[in-house]
Amino acid sequence: MKPKTRGKERIRLVAITLICIIVIVTGILFSLQSFIKREIWGGIIGILIAVIIVTFAVIVVRRGNRDMRKGYPVQDERSKKVLEKASSRAFYVSLYILLAIGFLSNKIRFRDISQATSVAVGIMALLFLIFWIYYNKKES
Repeated sequence: MKPKTRGKERIRLVAITLICIIVIVTGILFSLQSFIKREIWGGIIGILIAVIIVTFAVIVVRRGNRDMRKGYPVQDERSKKVLEKASSRAFYVSLYILLAIGFLSNKIRFRDISQATSVAVGIMALLFLIFWIYYNKKES
């Protein structure tokens, strides 16, 4: 691996780590605030999300460090193709889900707009994960 590429890969891993830390801290703060308000389910869901993110972050960073030590690129052509396909499919399906949430807003009672947004973002992340797993298995 070229030295310039290696530096970019290292920066990418550090950025992933920092973003995950920020999201984890946000999830923990959300959980604490929910527990203070005596909203137990909100706190449990926040902790669950933080644990899932920690798990994926540890996997991604360990795999990236291992690949860099062996001299392999963190992202090759195949992984970029899988990521692009999963992202585009998740985006398209998410648009329809956002439209459905908009149309069903009278039937689905959300506490406020932030709760609806949180549900939509959670569904988007789940869709991306599902499509990524599907295309990762399919492209093998």
